[in-house]
Amino acid sequence: MIRFGMHSSLWSPDWTPAAAELAIPEAAKYGIDLIEVSLLNPDRIDVEHSRALFRQYSVAPSGSLCLPMEAAAACHPRAAEAFLMKALDVAHALGCKFLGGVTYSTLGWRSGSPPTEAEYANLVLALKPVALQAAERGVTLGLEPCNRYETHLLNTAEQTLRLMDRIGEPNLTVHLDTYHMNIEEQGLTAGFTTAGKATRYVHLSESHRGVPGTGSINWDEAFAALKAIEFEGDLVIESFVTLPAEIAAALSVWRPVAKDRYEVLNRGLPLLLDLARKHNLLG
Repeated sequence: MIRFGMHSSLWSPDWTPAAAELAIPEAAKYGIDLIEVSLLNPDRIDVEHSRALFRQYSVAPSGSLCLPMEAAAACHPRAAEAFLMKALDVAHALGCKFLGGVTYSTLGWRSGSPPTEAEYANLVLALKPVALQAAERGVTLGLEPCNRYETHLLNTAEQTLRLMDRIGEPNLTVHLDTYHMNIEEQGLTAGFTTAGKATRYVHLSESHRGVPGTGSINWDEAFAALKAIEFEGDLVIESFVTLPAEIAAALSVWRPVAKDRYEVLNRGLPLLLDLARKHNLLG
């Protein structure tokens, strides 16, 4: 069954108790099934507080992150494994069935050269034990290919599939994002077709990371392509209304992407829900 979600950055740059008290009831009010919780700082999450609110309002959590530079998997695979294991502990305790994002690298870091065999070997070294531990906990681990300005390691669905084959664990998925696909794939349809059933989690993100429907993403094409691959998973709107300063810098977000969160909730969300219904993606 497809669930419709929203990234927690709509409400707050950090997932604090105050953020949870704002976001979870409002998500339930707007009929949002899932909130993707930022786990950039997993040690700071008040797990019991958030878990109780998710249960109270019948909203599901998922988790996402990028790695800190000192734990970038291509350079520091053991540190990356340790960071991801801690984030997995917190995600599982929250009740997440998915942990994704840039689970293999640091946003905004590039070597200045094409990816090397040694870098990919380190990604496998870091991610395989995490995938095994995630499987034991019933968690799917996502790998999100990002555009060339944010990473040199995974930019396309095809690259991500090759890395998944090397890791060799069945609970991995290609975590696609329409913002990145719009830059790197040969069209949205081509990207979704390449990933096929290997994608079970998708970020719905506008070309400027703001309100869906106000940029250049062809949303009708995106939903038609999702229908064509018989997508079954989570569709999560990612609109960076609020961001930590270090992530805004890594993503080159230099100006507001929306007036406020209500622009996304009252304009972008209904547009995407209507298109999902048009293409018979929602029950």
